[in-house]
Amino acid sequence: DALLTVRDLQFGEALQPDRITPLALGVVANVQGRVNGEGRIAWTPDGVKSSGAFSTTNANLAAAFGPVEGLSGTIRFSDLLNMVTEPGQEVRVATINPGIPVTNGVIHYQLLPGNQVQIEGGEWPFAGGKLVLKPARIDLSADKPRRMTLAVENVDAAVFLQQFAFENINATGVFDGTMPLVFDAQGGRVENGELIARPGGGGIAYVGELTKEDLGSWGNFAFQSLRDIRYRTLAIVLNGQLDGEMVTAIRFTGLSQGTGAKQNFLTRKIASLPII
Repeated sequence: DALLTVRDLQFGEALQPDRITPLALGVVANVQGRVNGEGRIAWTPDGVKSSGAFSTTNANLAAAFGPVEGLSGTIRFSDLLNMVTEPGQEVRVATINPGIPVTNGVIHYQLLPGNQVQIEGGEWPFAGGKLVLKPARIDLSADKPRRMTLAVENVDAAVFLQQFAFENINATGVFDGTMPLVFDAQGGRVENGELIARPGGGGIAYVGELTKEDLGSWGNFAFQSLRDIRYRTLAIVLNGQLDGEMVTAIRFTGLSQGTGAKQNFLTRKIASLPII
């Protein structure tokens, strides 16, 4: 037997995890934190067996999906030499910021042979509702895109849009949806994310400036109507970089103009018509 006792091992400028095991190379970087734990390696007639448990509190690091702060948890290895665990490992994270900061999350996972991670699930409070990380398997050894999906549940539309720093769209209502995420060498991005408003509707307003181009009577009417619309149904499709430009497609059926829309004789006559 060999017993490996780790007491207050500090990661920082002088020491990074890839100096201890090459399996950490390209997985985590800029680790700041302390680790305590114990491992055991046993040589038997049936082969080599290894196990161990290691803990950290409030560690910070950089990962493929963005900077992580306040990571705390204990990882229990069923095969320490190959860094494999049993299912049901748990880590708590104060903040992850792939472009949109999310706080106070809990992630359940398992480390698998071949430097793979089985994400069993995760959850964060967000914008009055929550984000739920769906199960996924991630290959950390291959230089290829890593894909995950966030489910959006019971989220306040106005607070959610503020997270993306949209300056020309305001909305009210409660949304559910999915956010497929891809992380690669170019960073993190959303691919065909969709938010759908719950029954009861809400309001949507385009508050940006019109171009100087003459849009004609109906074009101007459309943009002025969008100053304040009460909608019955609303779906927002999101595509783009988490930390950069986001392209949106908005589909809605409206009941009527709200009080903030510009009105005249024509618009008042048309206001009672449903807008699609």
